[in-house]
Amino acid sequence: MDVTLTLQDLLKLILFLLGIGVLGYLLLILRNVNKTIGQAQILLEENSKELDSTIKQLPEITANINKLTSETTKLVSEMSPDISGVVHNVNGITSKIDDIANIVDKTGHTVEDTVGLLTDTLAETALAFQFNAKNVTSYIEIIKEIIEIVRNSLKKY
Repeated sequence: MDVTLTLQDLLKLILFLLGIGVLGYLLLILRNVNKTIGQAQILLEENSKELDSTIKQLPEITANINKLTSETTKLVSEMSPDISGVVHNVNGITSKIDDIANIVDKTGHTVEDTVGLLTDTLAETALAFQFNAKNVTSYIEIIKEIIEIVRNSLKKY
């Protein structure tokens, strides 16, 4: 028993096997879709009363929304001049606050410069006192030495 298998027969076999695989996959998808539809149907049956009451209330809800929208539009149109005035006032206040912030910033820089200058002056004064104190000490030492020399000279006579 010899069987001759052509390339065409082999490709048909592969296509048939692929077709069977795709059909199996489609059957799985259809089964999952069927389960989902069944669950949706159960959910609809369990909540049918709530859905009916919600659907019956929709016209009333729509009317309320329309009423709210018209009242809001009316209020916005009435408040529009006031709102633009408030915005203008807020802009003025903001610019004044900005000016005050600039003044405070300049004052801070001036205080910083003054403190720096004062610190430098105090440091220079302290150094001058220190230098002068060393000079006074040196003068006292020189005077002590002169007195010592004079005393030693007087002791010799």
